[in-house]
Amino acid sequence: MRICLFTNTYPPSLNGVANVTHHYRRGLSERGHEMHVFAPAPKKEDPFKDDPLVHRYPAMSVPGEVDYMLALPIPFTLGVRRAFEDLRCDLVHVQHPAWVGGWGQKWAREEGIPVVSTAHTQYELYANRTPLPTEWIEPAVTRHIITHFNRCQAVTTPVEWMRRKLVERGVRTPVELVPNPVDLSLLGEPDRAATRERLGFTSEHRVIGYLGRLSPVKNLALAIDAVALLAQERSEVRLLIVGDGSVMDAVRKRARRRLGDRAVLTGAVPHPEVVHYHAAMDVFVTASRSETQPLAYTEAMHIGVPVVALATPGAQDMIRTGENGLLVPPEEKTEGLARAIERVLDDSALAERLRQGGREFARSCDYPAVAERLEEVYALAMERFTAEVV
Repeated sequence: MRICLFTNTYPPSLNGVANVTHHYRRGLSERGHEMHVFAPAPKKEDPFKDDPLVHRYPAMSVPGEVDYMLALPIPFTLGVRRAFEDLRCDLVHVQHPAWVGGWGQKWAREEGIPVVSTAHTQYELYANRTPLPTEWIEPAVTRHIITHFNRCQAVTTPVEWMRRKLVERGVRTPVELVPNPVDLSLLGEPDRAATRERLGFTSEHRVIGYLGRLSPVKNLALAIDAVALLAQERSEVRLLIVGDGSVMDAVRKRARRRLGDRAVLTGAVPHPEVVHYHAAMDVFVTASRSETQPLAYTEAMHIGVPVVALATPGAQDMIRTGENGLLVPPEEKTEGLARAIERVLDDSALAERLRQGGREFARSCDYPAVAERLEEVYALAMERFTAEVV
């Protein structure tokens, strides 16, 4: 099968959707399919510049974002459009309901090709990034998303809460669960001792960490406050934040104010090194308000780091509390998150149970298994498309 995948972000950009789309491509290619990627050109050197299956739009940096590119609109897209038409692909898989994803869907419909779309996040949460009132933008975003998905033959999402939300809001297209893929073999062997030493942590320190994009939806202020509360009672507690993003300055200031030199912020790190930073942690903590199976959680679980999270959409679909992580009711806020972290630190049997359960969950997300599931969704989409044409 020849598949054309349209995405607003792709490696070398460092974010969850970029990683997911690349693993989609790897897994399906290994199963004998030909997947072409249509994505914005990166800000830095393109590792796929000589790859005939990667087609780049001219692009510019998104203001306020780190390493996120915005494809330039028509007439800059005309050459890419001709490349798409020449491919005569069997199916289009778009990763976003707007911009490059919207172009992919429009072109597929004009060429008479079935479309699959993936819901990666709760897009309404980003409505406050425009100068217009949020109460105006959110309904418009919702209407656009529902229309987009109802023009597809299948929709995928990694979590049940998102599937339910889309159906409740009026998506009639079948919504299928497909985990976010990870390549567990790429994570390699972690070097905990050397990484901790380089970061200034001793064997006595208990490191509470977060790894991922730094954005408003991640709610990092709450996580920092929880670690700071715990640190008031426990001198051995340290905070490690790995990543970069639009709220980096605010996160750095808050961490320094609340924890002083007991907080270490590394900025972004190359993905091959992620394993070492996860391994340096004793607990992975997140207070994110909404997720769709973030790769950082899966990678932390695979490496054997217990995960503590607010019981918010996404986390609830990944974490079975007491089995592969701990969930904290959102209304318990800072105190609840701090006490959950402390449970893991003080109960070695619980910590080991969470490590084992986390590793089992991570194995179910390995990219070859996800590629096989995608094949099933593509077959469903093509069947529906054929029935619609008839």
